[in-house]
Amino acid sequence: MDGTQFQQATGYAIDLLRRGLLPSFTYHSLHHTLEVANFCKHLSELEGIDEKNMRLLLTAAHFHDTGLTTISGINVEAYNAVRAVHEEKAVQIAEGVLPEYGITKEEIHTVSRLIMATKWGRTPADLLEQIISDADMSSLGREPDYFMRSSQALREELESFGIWIPDVEWYQNQKELIETHSYHTPSARNLFEANRV
Repeated sequence: MDGTQFQQATGYAIDLLRRGLLPSFTYHSLHHTLEVANFCKHLSELEGIDEKNMRLLLTAAHFHDTGLTTISGINVEAYNAVRAVHEEKAVQIAEGVLPEYGITKEEIHTVSRLIMATKWGRTPADLLEQIISDADMSSLGREPDYFMRSSQALREELESFGIWIPDVEWYQNQKELIETHSYHTPSARNLFEANRV
């Protein structure tokens, strides 16, 4: 994947998210995608990833939540159904679009695999998967104010789709998530662990 192909592919994903995400996506937003891409780049540099693999990582980062653009209505059933498989839908979108930019089958396979590495509960199989997984969960290890804003954005997103979680349960869940989540790469641990104590 050369620089032009990369720009075209990521530009497509950004435009799709800008046009296709409902305003109710206050957490899974274009901003979140760009943050994940930025941390993929930063972690890749720290981990010594070459330019070719960095482009594949950044392409996957830009596409990883595009599956959420298939939600067209504000209701809990649609949200829960698509959210459970939005990575698979993102893979379908990427596999449908990336050949148009001359990206090879092997590269598309890698992008698809990296998108799937962001699925909740998935154990990364290699360093590239670890990087994108760590980048996707970077908000847990950011400064406390940033984490609180992200947490609130997720709660607002859930509520806008009809998912209400009582305060005590919400804050307990967030506390447990911070305490139990583990970053995979040494670079992410160095960047984020100090903020979680």
